[in-house]
Amino acid sequence: MMRPDRPSRRFPSARRPTRRRLLASGAVGALALPAVLSGCGTIRLGGPERYTPPPPGIDDLFRTDLLALLDRAVAGRDALAEATGGTGETDPALATVLEDLASALPVQRTALLTGAQHEQEQQKATDPAVPSSPAPPDSPQDAAGLVAVLVELRETAADAARQVSGSLARPVAAIGARTAWSVHGLQRAAQAGEVPSLRNAEEITPSREVPETDPPSIGAEVDYHSTIERAQQQEWYAGYVHEVLAARTGGAEREEHLTLSDRHRRRAETLGGIAEEDGAPVVARQAVYALPGGELDQQTADSLPALLARELLVDHVALVGAAPFARRPLPILAAMQEAEVLVGRVEEMRPLPSLEAEEGPVSDGG
Repeated sequence: MMRPDRPSRRFPSARRPTRRRLLASGAVGALALPAVLSGCGTIRLGGPERYTPPPPGIDDLFRTDLLALLDRAVAGRDALAEATGGTGETDPALATVLEDLASALPVQRTALLTGAQHEQEQQKATDPAVPSSPAPPDSPQDAAGLVAVLVELRETAADAARQVSGSLARPVAAIGARTAWSVHGLQRAAQAGEVPSLRNAEEITPSREVPETDPPSIGAEVDYHSTIERAQQQEWYAGYVHEVLAARTGGAEREEHLTLSDRHRRRAETLGGIAEEDGAPVVARQAVYALPGGELDQQTADSLPALLARELLVDHVALVGAAPFARRPLPILAAMQEAEVLVGRVEEMRPLPSLEAEEGPVSDGG
């Protein structure tokens, strides 16, 4: 996997060391200088002052919230699997969804851990003397409760992706999009709970105050320019393809393709306006685009909506991680919308779309 480049740091004041600077440099001990006292009394040399860690930054605040929700989701999934027997004999659709959550949720949780937290998790797993963490007391006990927790996870991920550092925003956006797909699958299989509609981009606004001691950071401008250029290209292409598919069908299916075509073209136009304002490449709409195989056979035509949605989901997750904070709402929403397009069209999805799953944290959030 190619990880997104680690974004450059920006600090509000060189006179006020931030949490990241202290932790990254290991200079805490150097700041605790031995006191030089006048008059009588014992002078202790080499004895460091008691270290008081700085308050958590915005990345850590959202990371804590998301990890708590994932812990509740894991516990709720386990409780539901136990209550239904987990065999799939009576409800194979629900058993498939629960099996999927069992594999996806731990990967997403690991992606949010810091390096130190990941080491602690490994120690718990390998050392029988270390007690395992109990299930959260507010864990869901039925399908409706688990749906509600997943909806909360989806919304919290959207809020977090709007405000955290670029290196953390990408995996968080991937979790949010994946959850948008997972929660619909669970609701359909269990026939329980409610899944509210996604918020508009204008409603994805900063929801927490950013601590002055540890502001978030964004990535390099070149990454932002390249990802917004690709997103424009893919949106124009998707708009054209859905228009072609609409001409091949009728009824409700035709209307769905026309609706999606309009959505993609509106996104492309909006992205183009943003790119022009930010000095990024602006992609013009072409009259005609090449189709797979030249002329579409029915099998290819049937597979194109899912293929387009998968690619756009990946492109917009990448754009969230590269874009300045104020430019993130559109790709955050777009990634979740494309995930919902895939509901019923695909049977599986990576736990972290656009990022390869690894045995360790995807991002340190710094």
